[in-house]
Amino acid sequence: MGDGLVFLHSGAFSGSAPRLLTALRDLVEVTALDVMPLAREPRLAGARIRATAEARRAGSGVPWTKTAAWPTGVQRYVARRALLTRDRPVLIVQSLPAIVPPEGVRYAVYTDRVGLEGTTGADDVPGGTGAYRSRYTDGWLDRERRMLADAHKVFVMGPSTAEVLAARYALDPERIAVVGAGVNVPAPHATPPARTLDGPPRLLFVGTQWELKGGPTLLEAFARRYADDPRWTLTLAGSAPAGPLPPGVTAAGRVPHDRMPELYDAADVLVIPTQREAYGIALVEALTRGLPCVGTTVGNQRAIVEDAGVLVPPGDTDALYAALGTVRADYAALRECAAKRGDMLRPTMTWPCVARTIWEALR
Repeated sequence: MGDGLVFLHSGAFSGSAPRLLTALRDLVEVTALDVMPLAREPRLAGARIRATAEARRAGSGVPWTKTAAWPTGVQRYVARRALLTRDRPVLIVQSLPAIVPPEGVRYAVYTDRVGLEGTTGADDVPGGTGAYRSRYTDGWLDRERRMLADAHKVFVMGPSTAEVLAARYALDPERIAVVGAGVNVPAPHATPPARTLDGPPRLLFVGTQWELKGGPTLLEAFARRYADDPRWTLTLAGSAPAGPLPPGVTAAGRVPHDRMPELYDAADVLVIPTQREAYGIALVEALTRGLPCVGTTVGNQRAIVEDAGVLVPPGDTDALYAALGTVRADYAALRECAAKRGDMLRPTMTWPCVARTIWEALR
């Protein structure tokens, strides 16, 4: 087996793919291919047509990328470029590509979630709409199962995904490794000193998908807190609702990663009442700065936040309103817990650390 590595990914993966790729290239020669732009590849036009038809047959909301036809076509294209051979190990980033390398190819998968992983508790209660559930065809799920089953190792960001892989995919726990993820905003070398609150904490929301990240729920709960005390403030980064913003709310728009430290440093609490979250890198970024977090009981958030914040059911405005009150009342204790939690996360939640773990297992 050669010394190089083949790196297959689908898009930027919320910034994770390019940062992991950079860290791996510090360790090994890497040949990378982003399969997302292949949607415009003329030689794959037939696969896209078949995938679109398969998605339509499956019902509303199924993307053509999560069909059996599309990854089958992509795999043929990748194989023709000699990227699925026994000469070099392969890392497939995310389970979305659903590529199943031939027998004898040593490969691993690194992902934040898998197809059968639960998406949101709000969908699971009676009357839940299922609006935020992942959708795919049976053919895509079969390919994803085979890809995961044959992988030398499946690396996941958090323990909830590992539990799903063991329970619902019947993967041997020995072949599953929880490695976390690196932050997109560099962590400070030490937790900044805590500030004394003279009034309500300054809230920060970070998320590029307003509805999915629970923005409407946050505005409802915040409006009630603002009515109680107009000193409450909320800054929105990444996305915001259409139209005028309510009193006390400001929007920073899309903020480059190198400017995010300014927003974290100006905040007292990170609040992301998301409807669905596989991991939650923004939570890690906040904790490494000693900021308590208010999130929801979905995905891996409990494992990230632990006692350094408050988690509420997704879509529950009353619970979120109460959580904001708890944070204000117990801020000093939560800030201390956040500083300790950040100290634990800071050394390991880096892309070089994740890259070393993956490469050591694959080479």
